[in-house]
Amino acid sequence: MAMTPEERRKAIIDRVVVAGTVQLDALAEQLGVSRMTIHRDLDLLESRGLLRKQRGAATAESSLLFESNFHYRQQIETEEKRALARAAGGLILPGSVVMIDDSTTALALAEDIDPGEPVTIITNSAAAFDRLRGRPNLQLILTGGVYNDTLQGFYGLVCEQALGKLRADHAFVSASSVVGTALFHQDQEVVRAKRAMMASAKCRTLLLTPSKFGTLALNHMADLAEFDRILIAKPLDEGTVAALRQAGISFELV
Repeated sequence: MAMTPEERRKAIIDRVVVAGTVQLDALAEQLGVSRMTIHRDLDLLESRGLLRKQRGAATAESSLLFESNFHYRQQIETEEKRALARAAGGLILPGSVVMIDDSTTALALAEDIDPGEPVTIITNSAAAFDRLRGRPNLQLILTGGVYNDTLQGFYGLVCEQALGKLRADHAFVSASSVVGTALFHQDQEVVRAKRAMMASAKCRTLLLTPSKFGTLALNHMADLAEFDRILIAKPLDEGTVAALRQAGISFELV
């Protein structure tokens, strides 16, 4: 039985998320449709922000303007994110108010929080909300705002205003790209939400996986010096470590 168009597009997304990049001809052959049909499917999926169309291929990998699909990002650097979660979780004391951003790096922290600790979590991440809801000792605040299914988060004026009216002991955020001592992200609405968290927290902690040092993104988000604590997952190449230390940036490798 032939797939419906939506079933076929879901199959395309599944293949791209697993492989990272898939050739157009391979998709046409695997799904039993013409190249033109695949072209039209990719155009639609790209317009929804679910993948990026390249010459003769589709990719889930990020670019200057395109943030990778959330489900794709969830599958990469998983051990590094767990290491960051363990280190960051040790900073959260009982009774703390904590802000967690929409990143898959911070999502690992949400999954690692001790279910027995009385903590208040504020987040714009739908994925973090799903992981945390129902825990008896946890007070959970979801910012609201305009929902972005590709990023699994809430953004825009409602989100930023909600964050601006709250205060937290900690904000845990990540970024798409590190260039020198500056952080960047592809989406300016995501940048504004992260900046709002940073402005509302007493202590700002940055969580970075090694791949962030080899990626470029369009919008300046912050400078490393704006953070009280920077946690970077191993392994980080010696040249990057030396450059950060030479710039006077204090950080911890975990």
